[in-house]
Amino acid sequence: MSGDDFDKVFGSKPQPPSFAQRVGKPEAPLADGETAAGSGPYKPYGFLPTANMNQTCDVQRWLEKTEIAEGIEFQYRFLMQIGYVGEEQIRLFLPDCIVVVEGMYLRDLRRKLARRQVTFIQQYSPKVWPTPPPKGEPLIERIEIVRPDPLVTVKGRNS
Repeated sequence: MSGDDFDKVFGSKPQPPSFAQRVGKPEAPLADGETAAGSGPYKPYGFLPTANMNQTCDVQRWLEKTEIAEGIEFQYRFLMQIGYVGEEQIRLFLPDCIVVVEGMYLRDLRRKLARRQVTFIQQYSPKVWPTPPPKGEPLIERIEIVRPDPLVTVKGRNS
């Protein structure tokens, strides 16, 4: 008589629940290699891997009182410097502009940008996500792209 035959005749011994069953079902994992900040539907920043090397970062904001996205996608090779003020402001210095990101709890974003582990950054908009993000999570309140004024010329000493 095999073990399966014995279990059919006399019943099997009940197995205790596994550790995963005792602590509850974990959240569904993101696709291979994907990561995103925030526990709700709004994700202020994240990493979406592609088949190629991740060389760009898409920074988007929403035109005021609309659901129309506007932004810039920059290549990491052009990111010259990352400036910051506390955990509330990050400045990305590019050759032709400065991207200013303002919000709360942005330290992790700054560190991931320095390691090229961010492929998107997006500003929060109540028109797009009616439910506000939970307290204590990263939030991007404003994104501004600052470009030099083309009408202002800088004259040197010998001009």
